[in-house]
Amino acid sequence: MSGDRWYTRGWSFRPSAHAPHGWGRLGAFVDGVYAIAATLLVIELRPPEDAEAGELGSELLHMAPLYWAYGIGFLQMIAGWLQTRRMDAWMRGVDHYATLLVLLITGIYALTPFSTAVLSHALDNNDDLGTAVRLFSVLLFIALVVFVGLLRYSRATGLLRDDVAPDALRLYLRNSVLAPVIPALAFVLSFDFPWVGLALLVGLNVLGLLPLESHQPPAGVERGPRRASNRSPRRVRR
Repeated sequence: MSGDRWYTRGWSFRPSAHAPHGWGRLGAFVDGVYAIAATLLVIELRPPEDAEAGELGSELLHMAPLYWAYGIGFLQMIAGWLQTRRMDAWMRGVDHYATLLVLLITGIYALTPFSTAVLSHALDNNDDLGTAVRLFSVLLFIALVVFVGLLRYSRATGLLRDDVAPDALRLYLRNSVLAPVIPALAFVLSFDFPWVGLALLVGLNVLGLLPLESHQPPAGVERGPRRASNRSPRRVRR
């Protein structure tokens, strides 16, 4: 309408009005955030400064909670990055709303160094461990819910590629809907059984490492022929 104010024109909230674009700059930003967050995890590991002569070994053993927390935090970072990489491989591109969802997921996983630091200080106390598990659970639950939204939105708006195997996509869709149940259950269990809740979270992240790839590679990306083995056949001893 010609009577519309200038600040009411130009907006378009319909997904169909947003042209999809490649993951280029978005993928670079996501990778950079994950790389920085993973580096911050390592920074928490510092050699003991007040160790007396001959006591370095025992002091390093006393830092065991830091090692466990680092392993759990890095596992979660890997699992989160792999899901983003998988979506990159499965999607034609991203539009405005898909970009916002990816950035929100990345922002939540960027908090992993903080939740890992909390966990490292809580492994020696059952009550504090429950608090740390609840923090991990809330962050992971939100990230997974947003990820389910990204997956469903991409499917509904035609951003998913056609060459993704239906069985793999169906399995992924069903797993993604069930995945948020795990951190919710871990949150409930953390009040009485924090170690069980932590084990559930670790198991969920391990599940995220499993291979689930079924699509045609991009143009120019393919495996070369397998090299024939240079080993000579073994002689059978008589």
